[in-house]
Amino acid sequence: MNFVRNSGPHCRNMATVVNKKSYDVFKWLRSARRNMALPDGQKFFNPSGNSSNNHPRKFCTKTTIGFRQQMDHTIPPKEFKWTPGNLINENFRVGKNGHVCIVLNRKIQVPSHVVKLLWKNATLRCAVDGGSNHWRNFVLAQGIQKPSKSEKIIDMVHLEPLDLITGDFDSITEETVDFFKTTPKIHTPDQDATDFTKAITVLQPVMTQRKVHDIVVFHDCSGRLDQVMANLNTLYKMQKDNCNVYLVSGNSVTWLLRPGKHTIQIPLDLVTSQRWCSLMPLGGTAHNVTTTGLKWNLYHAQMEFGGMVSTSNTYSTEFVQVETDSSLIWSMGAYDFEEKMRPSVNKH
Repeated sequence: MNFVRNSGPHCRNMATVVNKKSYDVFKWLRSARRNMALPDGQKFFNPSGNSSNNHPRKFCTKTTIGFRQQMDHTIPPKEFKWTPGNLINENFRVGKNGHVCIVLNRKIQVPSHVVKLLWKNATLRCAVDGGSNHWRNFVLAQGIQKPSKSEKIIDMVHLEPLDLITGDFDSITEETVDFFKTTPKIHTPDQDATDFTKAITVLQPVMTQRKVHDIVVFHDCSGRLDQVMANLNTLYKMQKDNCNVYLVSGNSVTWLLRPGKHTIQIPLDLVTSQRWCSLMPLGGTAHNVTTTGLKWNLYHAQMEFGGMVSTSNTYSTEFVQVETDSSLIWSMGAYDFEEKMRPSVNKH
């Protein structure tokens, strides 16, 4: 026989119990904290631990106990509600106390009217290092220039000024430094974190003081994969109950779903046009994921890279629910930038 020692909740992998009587004995022995032999149908394991049958199933671990308790609602899951329509086509304002806007070091591909309204409704506005170059370009592209004695403002559309520029300043140009010479700048030289992560760290005390919990980040998913992955890593590093970070690009909105039960209200036009959405277990294995409201739903599914991921999904209803025991990246198509770009791409 193969002996397995029980230590309360610290139980190890055990072979499958084949009937209720054996299971009752197993429970009794476990409570008595005794060594026990595990039957496997008509076969038993020898003392050396070798057996002709392998049992990959993990019968009892702390983790699976936690999954079952949460999914059976022995422990009520934490609930989250998300309304991405506020970001893309309705209020352009996130949170009852407003939001923070951050510009990263990528060309701003988000529709300009969306950028302007999100920027206007922000309570704090920050550019991260080279992101200030792109913000300067965006401002100039809107026809808004710094007036001088011989110049007039070309466009009366008003953009609130930057409140802060942060970073190690290895990307910001001299022209941009001069353009924003009155804007406060905070040098963050630490090379063990990205400028994006450090910017959130700098902003959090002010956010706490103003009771602001949401950050809208203008970034782009094209170009360098390592920078895209670093931005996603920041979502994991900065995840807190009082800090929601949304990555807004030219055609998508992305954020982190923490362990719990999430209800996402999808804008109706995205449902009718069958825009894409995805769930990705970037931080590690998600052992128990259940969804409703998607065209292809998951039911107590295990998700991991090298296994199942959910990409190119879409919606069956206006409300999507995701219940997960581990953090997942949620990303959804939001704008029609990619459709507008496709004809111009085909010309080259």
